[in-house]
Amino acid sequence: MFPNQKAQIQLGSQSMIAQLEASLSTGESYHFQVQSTGDVIRLKVLGEQLKGHMQENVLSLMQQLGLKVTKSNQALIKLLMDKKVPFDKEQLLKALELVESAKNKVQAQQVLKEMIANKLPITDSIFQALYTKSTSGLSEQMNALLVQLKQDANPGPLKQNLIDRLSMMTDRPSSGKDMLVKQIISEAKINNQQLFNLLKASGAIHSKINFASWKAQWENFSNENNAQFNLPSKKLPFQFNHEKSIQMLEQFNETGKRVLGLLQQWGKVIGQTLQTNSSLRNHDFTAFKQQIEQSLLPTLTSKRQQQITELLQNNSESLSKLLARIQALANNSSNSQVEQLLLNVKQGESLLFTNPKEQFLSQMRQVLQYTGLSDENQVMNNQHQTATIKSMLTQLLQQSDGIVTERSQQLLHVINGLQIHSVNESANFLQASIQLPGERLGLHEDMQLDFEGKKTENGEINPDFCRILFYLNLSNLNETVIDMNIQKRTVAVTIFNDYDGLNDKVNELKPLLKQGLESIEYHLSNVSVKNLQQGDIHTLETSRRSNNISLQGVDYRV
Repeated sequence: MFPNQKAQIQLGSQSMIAQLEASLSTGESYHFQVQSTGDVIRLKVLGEQLKGHMQENVLSLMQQLGLKVTKSNQALIKLLMDKKVPFDKEQLLKALELVESAKNKVQAQQVLKEMIANKLPITDSIFQALYTKSTSGLSEQMNALLVQLKQDANPGPLKQNLIDRLSMMTDRPSSGKDMLVKQIISEAKINNQQLFNLLKASGAIHSKINFASWKAQWENFSNENNAQFNLPSKKLPFQFNHEKSIQMLEQFNETGKRVLGLLQQWGKVIGQTLQTNSSLRNHDFTAFKQQIEQSLLPTLTSKRQQQITELLQNNSESLSKLLARIQALANNSSNSQVEQLLLNVKQGESLLFTNPKEQFLSQMRQVLQYTGLSDENQVMNNQHQTATIKSMLTQLLQQSDGIVTERSQQLLHVINGLQIHSVNESANFLQASIQLPGERLGLHEDMQLDFEGKKTENGEINPDFCRILFYLNLSNLNETVIDMNIQKRTVAVTIFNDYDGLNDKVNELKPLLKQGLESIEYHLSNVSVKNLQQGDIHTLETSRRSNNISLQGVDYRV
């Protein structure tokens, strides 16, 4: 207390001098309600001075605000008071409503506390995004949606593109054989005949094999081998040869491209000729015949070569049958499906034999490019947009219903939650966060990376002064956090892990790390290993929550 009704008030960590218009006692605590924020901020004292017991203080505040007393309501208000998070009554009413509707009320309370602390709008859409992100992983939701999408025997272009994109991010890299066999079994189990028909049309499997027999034998093979297909000597059903099949699919794909080229060039010309019941001009027929013999026939089986050759005659009847035969080849070739399958096989093999660094960078690029984390930013800046998972999910929600809609909405919530947490910046400081599907990298769970540092002139994180945290769950080392701190291009690494003997492994690898950093002009100062429980692992969420606005020099009237 000071003369002239002046007093020092401490709000959280901030102290200021206030003009008193209420009777307060020295050394006591009160609830204050902000009533105006003009030139002079006015605070109203709510109720009596606070007691030593938090539960009583919570009940007192709820009574002052006219709130219904329930267990979950008390828990949220107590959490806000414990963490000294300022809130208003409108925020609290909306937050309490959202808590009541959540299944996991403890997690919902944590999410709402973060939303209020970070001054995010207390809306259902933002809450669902952050709540879903906090209760499930990106890979978990991607795989859940994939299971539902793959049960559709005729998925259509949108669903198929989404299946391909999600599979590209979640499937572990594997050999062409493993990938093809896995796809065959996956489709057979859900009665999807798409790949079966492609293999049949390409000649990779005998034309007399029916789908019922195909499905039964592949399911037996899967059950007997526990879905493990990485044994080169393992005999596959129907004496299936994956190398020959891939070659024939490639040939089939090439045939489709050439057939489409022929139709584009000659379809209209032959169609007009058939309308007049006449034949092609001699020089046109010669060019047409030469193109078929040189371009198309080499890609066909001997039987189909003979069928086409027999029809290569310049009369209306033969030309009509030949055009129908070529159109049938175009209809059967399903180019986009074969191309995507071959692309997946090649990408899987390519990734399988690359080093971990390239695998990580590949996954990082795919997440940034295809997930949709920057969709709104691209729209705002009139940039060209690729078909991202987020944009496809938005379309799918308008076209589907049932479990597919539910799974799509959950994945969309996770992506929105990642967007909200992706970047946080001030005038001189930048924080960024990204989550990568972990299964493709051989991890049990998704990989989380947090970045923080000073900003460069162009607004990017300064690589000379920054910090990166890796949150991992490794196959053998289990839960692991790596804290990499960079000051003046000098790198200090702290590894938090409970694995016995990790220090010895680290010392073995330290020279390699030092050499690698020096090659990009960084200097390794230290690598230390600590238990997960040892010390307080700083997370960027802490600094996101901090309020850097100084209240010093502002007059308060209480």
